[in-house]
Amino acid sequence: MVPSAAARASIALVCSLVLAAPAWGANGHFVHGVGAVSSSMGGAGVAVDDSPLAALYLNPALLAELEGHEVELNIELVEADPSVESTVPTPGGPFTGRSEDESDLSVLPSFGWVRGTRDGGRLAFGMGALALAGFGTDYPQDPGNPVLAPQPQGFGGVFSSYKLMRLPFAAAWQVTPQLALGASINGGYATLTATPFGGAVPDCSGPTTCFFPSLQEDSVFGVGAQVGVLWRPSAAWSFGASYASETRFEEFAWNTTVANPNLPSFGTAREARFRLDAPASAVIGLGWRPNERLTVALDGRWIGFESTEGFAGGVDPATGAARGLGWEDIVVIALGAEYQVTPRLAVRAGWNQAEQAIPPQSAFGNVASPALFEDHLTLGLGFRAYQALELNLGYWHAFASEVTGPIPSPAGPVPGASVTHEMSADAVLATFSFSL
Repeated sequence: MVPSAAARASIALVCSLVLAAPAWGANGHFVHGVGAVSSSMGGAGVAVDDSPLAALYLNPALLAELEGHEVELNIELVEADPSVESTVPTPGGPFTGRSEDESDLSVLPSFGWVRGTRDGGRLAFGMGALALAGFGTDYPQDPGNPVLAPQPQGFGGVFSSYKLMRLPFAAAWQVTPQLALGASINGGYATLTATPFGGAVPDCSGPTTCFFPSLQEDSVFGVGAQVGVLWRPSAAWSFGASYASETRFEEFAWNTTVANPNLPSFGTAREARFRLDAPASAVIGLGWRPNERLTVALDGRWIGFESTEGFAGGVDPATGAARGLGWEDIVVIALGAEYQVTPRLAVRAGWNQAEQAIPPQSAFGNVASPALFEDHLTLGLGFRAYQALELNLGYWHAFASEVTGPIPSPAGPVPGASVTHEMSADAVLATFSFSL
């Protein structure tokens, strides 16, 4: 069902205020955890009932273990440091250049509300707005770096911003004291800006003289679903699993102009279209709580980029437009622990290890969309200021990782030419948790 014009305008206004800067993902283009509790435990928690935001993201069945009304507000500040280096052969020897990204600090806010079970009830409900995924770059045009040389020799200046928000509407049922089931309908809102945009049909005046158009921001809506299960065979052990379907979005559509100054149609109106869905994912994990103070969580996650529209690879030979970003499926391992030092103070730590979504053969096509994070160290603490208010803080560091791949041509990879992306990142989070 397509929202009315008024509804679309209202939702777009709210989401544009929430998603005020490019988001940087940590597992592919997804954040590894939503909220300071989940993030500081390495994103682990599909079987641990520590946070409404984590439940809405990882496993809706966890809602059944929350009591009363709970509201969480989260803000995450991310500082990423990507760079791109390229090399091409010349008669005088290799020509190599390196450029640093000039993007600003990214801001990722999230909100969650849960009505948990209480007084013997078995049903729980929740909803939220989760800043879930994204990527963005801001590379200046650089004649000293072949890949950023002016078009048509290179891409020229590259600016991109993709932002994805999930809007879950979830419910959980406590089937027995040991078993809970959950499900959610996940609305989606996404925006995409790209200058230039390699997913559009290029404007060519010759085999090697092609210009790609620049596109302003467009927004789309989508829908998906999620199911989850939580099983507690004993007081100390819990097992959880969830599956989130692919979120299918409308097609992005932009009004732009012919970009090639060598064509007689230069500057005239044209349209560009592209569809970028959110991939399916599956999580399975366990929780161990041997006493009231210590909690340990271990999760394994799969994210299916390869078969997702917009992420699958390849180039349309008839038009020269990229069919997708050429990402691969990835597996993520997350491990986290929490220790309750006092009734008011908790400390947390975690580790998150993800496979790279961008294979070497796709490095050239992801100058605007690097998603290179692999190893993350996470830390955090929680402080209960009052019975009804808890402040949780988190920090994570993504260690530098890189990918190098060839520069393609119609005749195959250019001998001696390559593109290398490198990226590291740091982030801080603050989550305010209210019990009503």
